[in-house]
Amino acid sequence: MSKHALILIVLGLLIYVLFLRRRIRFFQHYSEVRTKEREAVLSFLHKIGERITQTIDLQGSLEIITNFIVEYTHAESGAIFLLNEEDNTLRAQVILGLFPPLHKTTEHIFTKRKYLTERIMRDKINPGEGIIGYVAQTGESQLITDAQNDPRVRVTSDIPIDSLMVAPLKIKEKVLGVMVVVNKRDGQYFNQRDMSLLESLSDQAAVTVDIVKLYDRLAKQQRIEQELRVARDFQRLLLPRECPMIEGMEMAAFSEPALEVGGDYYDFIWVDEEHLGIVIADVSGKGIPGALVMAMLRSILRAESRNNLSPAAVLRVVNEYIRKDTLVNVFITMTYAIIDVRRHTLRFARAGHEPLITCGAGGGELNLYTPNGIALGLVSEDIFNITVDTEINLAKGDLAVLYTDGVIEAINNSSEEYSQTRLLNVIKSCHGGKAQEVINAVMADIRQFTKELPQHDDITIIAFKVNSRADHEHVSMAESSGANLQNNQVSGGFS
Repeated sequence: MSKHALILIVLGLLIYVLFLRRRIRFFQHYSEVRTKEREAVLSFLHKIGERITQTIDLQGSLEIITNFIVEYTHAESGAIFLLNEEDNTLRAQVILGLFPPLHKTTEHIFTKRKYLTERIMRDKINPGEGIIGYVAQTGESQLITDAQNDPRVRVTSDIPIDSLMVAPLKIKEKVLGVMVVVNKRDGQYFNQRDMSLLESLSDQAAVTVDIVKLYDRLAKQQRIEQELRVARDFQRLLLPRECPMIEGMEMAAFSEPALEVGGDYYDFIWVDEEHLGIVIADVSGKGIPGALVMAMLRSILRAESRNNLSPAAVLRVVNEYIRKDTLVNVFITMTYAIIDVRRHTLRFARAGHEPLITCGAGGGELNLYTPNGIALGLVSEDIFNITVDTEINLAKGDLAVLYTDGVIEAINNSSEEYSQTRLLNVIKSCHGGKAQEVINAVMADIRQFTKELPQHDDITIIAFKVNSRADHEHVSMAESSGANLQNNQVSGGFS
């Protein structure tokens, strides 16, 4: 072997040894970085675990996340911005240290740093706006090593910005928010190793935020369900516990809300010792808002009905209260009837409600009464005055039925409505039965029609029937108020 060949071999071996040493140093460095990231993630999970075992709340968890990330990246300040799904804007949830505004603000350059955090917390950032909005929109992390010369960094305060890192809080490509750290301590600049660490921690932070937000939603749902149960119990107290027992007549009622609480209302009110008021109403909307308006209606009606034998006059007063004291989109359809329990006459007024149905003895002709009337709360008194009283006589065997639109608008699998025609057919087919049997037949037919579909609107039915001639002795108000309703499946207003 020649001398030159030997020299080349030696040089080749030296170069190879140097290459190996560089590769070893690279892998050692890579291992150290990954070890540091792994330790950071494990430490992060430990701290979050401690927090969750004590209490789960989003703000507290975000504060721990921000503190931890700022500490591990050796940043001077940091912040977490979360995306509000309702208006699709970002808002700062936690700010640590002297954090500069990185977006356009609605105020002049800050002269007092103590107001800086408060201003940033109030601002909203749209996706795509500034470096924070860009990361939220694209889901891509950004490392800016020379912030003073980078056009993406907007300087709106006297706080110097040397370098910064921005990482998305992302779950399955869905961005929940953005994590930002600004200015590395000791005059250093953030580098790719710092960026890798921030991304690892941001991934874990996103999982934590997602879990805590889910827990918050579940906890809120549980609170709402508890409040709804309380509201339903309260609403039951507002509805009659039993139907009045009047000699020569029988009454039955059924009411079932579509939600925990509803907007349907029915009531029995003694106007005086010989006249019983019957109310059925449907408040626009369902749920708690409808129930609150229902409670208000009940109070007004009970106060104004005493010793007033004109249903239309009572409705005029109620209309003014509802129109003035509720929102413009709130209205109530209602029928208010007064029965003379001695003469068996029925005087009623209709405020845009479903017709009063009567069926004569022996399955005679069905009558639908729809006198003029406008729903409560829509128009002023001068227009509402078209609402008038109508009086009919009830003979022995006559049946009268009042209902809300949830009855005839019940939907089946084919999106067909139950219809008024079907209701009339059921009423006519069981005219000879008791008032409660009529209601039972109607509800059974509705359930057969809708099958397993959930109820989409409140349902209320009142039926009353004359069993004897007029001019008989009747049960006084004092006696009937203490009577028990026997075999009435809705004695409390709900089945």
